[in-house]
Amino acid sequence: MIEDIRYLIIFAKIAEFGSISKGAKALGLSTATVSLHLAKLEKNLECALFYRNTRKMTLTHDGQKLLDTAQVMLATYESGISDFKQRSILRKTQLHISIPAVFIHSELMQCITTFCEVYQDLTVHITCDDSRTDLIAENVDIAVRIGELPDSSFKARYLFPLARSIVATPEFLNQQHVITHPKDLIQMKWIGLSMRKNKRILRHQHTGEEIEISYQPYIYVNNVEASYELVKLNAGLAAPPDDLIQADLEQGKVVKVLPAWILEPLRVYAVWPANIPMNGIAYALLERLYQSFNAKRV
Repeated sequence: MIEDIRYLIIFAKIAEFGSISKGAKALGLSTATVSLHLAKLEKNLECALFYRNTRKMTLTHDGQKLLDTAQVMLATYESGISDFKQRSILRKTQLHISIPAVFIHSELMQCITTFCEVYQDLTVHITCDDSRTDLIAENVDIAVRIGELPDSSFKARYLFPLARSIVATPEFLNQQHVITHPKDLIQMKWIGLSMRKNKRILRHQHTGEEIEISYQPYIYVNNVEASYELVKLNAGLAAPPDDLIQADLEQGKVVKVLPAWILEPLRVYAVWPANIPMNGIAYALLERLYQSFNAKRV
C-alpha cells in the first residue's frame, strides 16, 4: 500500500508535466526510476494510465479517473513538505537537553538559560542526571557528557576541561594511616560513582611522575553531588569537580588529599545525533555553548 502511494504521487507529477522526464526532474528522481514506478503502478492496477508516442503522453480513460485521487495525494505531500521546509529553524517549539546533574549550579546552566531568553517561544526540557541518557530512546537533541566517549554514530564537540581533586574531611583523615603516596589510597574507603571506572591517574605537579591506582569503593552513588555529601559526612574519599568543593576548601571543611599529586581534568563534550540540521535550533545551541567556553581559552 505504501508503495502504491508513492506511485500515485509520481503518476500525478507525470500527468502534471505530460512527460516522464519532466516529472522526474520535478521530483528529483531519475527518469528510469520514475518510468519503473509508473510501470509498477500500471501492473498493480492492471490497466494502462497513459497513451504514449515519441512526442507526447495523454491520459487514458482509466488514467483520467485515477488522476483526482493522485492529485489529492500529491497536493497533500507537497503542502506538508513545503510547510516543513519553510518553517524557520528557530520556530521549533521543543528542545530536549541532557546534562550531568553536577552542572546544575554551573556556568553551563547559565549559558543554556541565556540561550532560552533569546528564543522565548522555545520550550526547553532539561534532564539533569549524572548517568548517561540514551539519546535515541529519550529523544534527546543535545547531551553534555563527561569523560571518554564510546565509539558511536553520534557527533561530538569538546567544550571545556573539568578539573577535580581527591578530597576528604580532616576528621576522616585523622582516623587513617598517614598518606604519603598515591598507592596509600588503594585500600582506603572510597565513595564510588556507578557510571565511572574505579581508577584514577595522578601526576606529580613537580616531577611529572604518573601513577595509576585502582580501588574498590564501599559505597556507590550515581550522582557526583551525592558522593561529595558523603565525603562531608566523613564517609570516605571522592574526586569531585573543583568548582563544587572550592567554598568548603576555603573554610577548611574538606582538604585535598596528596595536594602535590594532580588528577588529570576530565574532558566535557556536547554530543548529538548526526542527522540534526546545521541550520536548526539544536545546532544554534551547540554553537552558543562552544563559543561561550572556547572564547575563554583563546
